Amino acid sequence: MDAALAGLLGTMIGAISGFSGAWLAQRGQVRMQREQRAYDERVRWLDDKRHLYRDLLLAVFGWHDALISIMQDEADGTLHDTRAAAYKLGVETDLIASEPVRLAAVDMRKKLLAAQGPILHGEATSAQDALKRAIVAADAFEEAVRSELIAPSDRYVPKLDAQPTRELE
Repeated sequence: MDAALAGLLGTMIGAISGFSGAWLAQRGQVRMQREQRAYDERVRWLDDKRHLYRDLLLAVFGWHDALISIMQDEADGTLHDTRAAAYKLGVETDLIASEPVRLAAVDMRKKLLAAQGPILHGEATSAQDALKRAIVAADAFEEAVRSELIAPSDRYVPKLDAQPTRELE
């Protein structure tokens, strides 16, 4: 009788252990799959943003080039199309971008619009200054985009509590 009880007890312990082990393994697999899906979604989202930001920069530089061609009396009639493309992509950027990128994009568009007036009125000196400010704004936008698209694990974060490696004398 004692042997039968010991066998039954051993079987129950084995069954519970097997069930617990399988449950823990399944739980671990579900967690890994969830993390993988989240990572894949983030990579896809960053890739979509990367393409949008690239297209916006290309449209903005096209707008800039169209303004320069007007300044040099070589206008090819692309100002409206490039400006419209830049605005369309800018609106999309405003919907999905972080605050620094959105503000940099708005500033870049404002600077290009500010440059457009003097160029269309033939004020060469103020137009060149305005175009330089527009390029600086485009560079600031590009830096904001880079900082948004960089992976969090690649960001350098200095340790504030780091101890010096040697004593100061």
